[in-house]
Amino acid sequence: DFLMQYNLVTEACFGSCVNDMTTRTVSEKEEKCSSNCLDKYLKMTQRLSLRFQEHQMMNAEANGGSVGK
Repeated sequence: DFLMQYNLVTEACFGSCVNDMTTRTVSEKEEKCSSNCLDKYLKMTQRLSLRFQEHQMMNAEANGGSVGK
């Protein structure tokens, strides 16, 4: 699963940020865009994980705390 997510993010950020294939070097603009893209993805997945945890806890409380039984 991790490799699938990694490949999806890599493909999305590369497609969005790398536009000039005529040089071997990565431009400063492309590098900054890629870094921002990855940072945004990591923050988004962290936030989703926290929300999922909150949702699971709310469901557990609604069901009388029967998580893990």
